[in-house]
Amino acid sequence: MSEVKIVATLTPRQEHIDTIRKAAQAMVPLTHQEAGCLQYDLHESRAIPDVRELANEGGVSFIFIERWKSEADLKKHVAMPYHDDFLAILDGKLESINVQRLTKL
Repeated sequence: MSEVKIVATLTPRQEHIDTIRKAAQAMVPLTHQEAGCLQYDLHESRAIPDVRELANEGGVSFIFIERWKSEADLKKHVAMPYHDDFLAILDGKLESINVQRLTKL
């Protein structure tokens, strides 16, 4: 079985930043307990509108960087009841969600 790498970016609506932050943080310790989880890190990012100035003035996003032992382990993760609960919290509170599978070149 081959390792699976995922990057998920959640961009909340301004008025829901704290709710999404709290819900995302709650996912981390639960997910770390899953047998197939190799990495499940949460980061908060702030867009940098002008790379020459590197000022953190843009919108907030939350980024999960995930590594799973196998596709089956990732599927088990998304089938967890707390994952469903997390998705329910996100409903209507995001500007965007972008989930990407990474392939090393």
